[in-house]
Amino acid sequence: MPMSMSHPINPSVSRLARLGSAALLAITALTSTMAGQTAPPSGPAPTPCVTDRERHNFDFWIGEWDVTTKGGSLAGHSVVQSVSGGCALLENWTSLNGGNGKSLNAYNPLIRQWQQFWIGQDGSVTEFRSSELDGTSLVFYVKDDANKSAISRLRLTPVDSATVRQHSESTKDGGKTWKTDYDFYYHRKAQ
Repeated sequence: MPMSMSHPINPSVSRLARLGSAALLAITALTSTMAGQTAPPSGPAPTPCVTDRERHNFDFWIGEWDVTTKGGSLAGHSVVQSVSGGCALLENWTSLNGGNGKSLNAYNPLIRQWQQFWIGQDGSVTEFRSSELDGTSLVFYVKDDANKSAISRLRLTPVDSATVRQHSESTKDGGKTWKTDYDFYYHRKAQ
């Protein structure tokens, strides 16, 4: 039996007209919702960090590493990657005893310094909020707000193209004397 094109309750309204009105309302609603959105850019997003020289002062640390103590004993392994379009470095650390952690390192143009955020699997967090370039070394600092004399510093120095030294020290007397917390040597894995 063919379907009637008139509305079952109001025969003066055509079903097609009603369907057309509903479709028009749906398109109008969709168009007005999308009006507040911008169209996705055509092509890849810009990567301003690729050409910013300051953001590449730490590229010597990118790679896969076997990490030893100063005496040569294996301490762990690390993979350091360039991430976020070249705007940051992500370290993936695994110690010999199975512990692991990550650090996110980035140059902050607002303060013109590198910063590092470390989180270990034990929940320990270290925020190196300031840094300086000291020759070829990048040195991060943590200052204790409660005790102005307590400072931790982490110095990363390229020894050669296949070795990076990571030396962690702390002081309780404002920098008059320093104690080594650890002294690691990153040895680039052969490709």
